[in-house]
Formats: sequence, C-alpha cells, structure tokens
Amino acid sequence: MATALLAGVLVLYAALFAATGEAPAALVLRPPAGAPTDLPGDIRVLRWEPHYAVVTSEDPAYVRRLYRAGALLVLPFRKGGCLAFRPDPAV
Repeated sequence: MATALLAGVLVLYAALFAATGEAPAALVLRPPAGAPTDLPGDIRVLRWEPHYAVVTSEDPAYVRRLYRAGALLVLPFRKGGCLAFRPDPAV
C-alpha cells in the first residue's frame, strides 16, 4: 500500500513538472539517449550516469521532449541537491 502511494505521488509530481517545466534542473531516470550528445537540442547536461542524468534547459518544454525521446521518469531537481536550503540567487 505504501509503495503504491509513493508511486502515485511520484507520478503526480512528474506530471505537474511535465506541464510546467519550472525547476532549476531535472533528474532523468533512465536517460533516453545512449550518450549525452544524443539528447534533444538545447538540453545541457549537468551530470551523466548510466541510470540517471541531471539536465537543464531554458525552454520549459524540454521535460516533454525528454519523455518523447524515451525517458522513464523526469522529476524536478535543485542544482544544489534536495537539501540545499540556500535561496535561489536568480529570485
């Protein structure tokens, strides 16, 4: 039951992020490309690992493009990490 609830929350969070694209970066589970250079256009790689990547873009539609390219799950990510309590200097 708890696993289903957690999965539901993650899917809801991912859907909201796909609709808005508003976050400093995105955590991509199972990146859609074989190499960082294969990602769609203006997407910039901050970190690349075999099972996940952290990427960013100025275009909020990049989240939907990642899904169309084959990403399993795309979640919002703070560049300083989840527990970075410093205010965003861009605000």
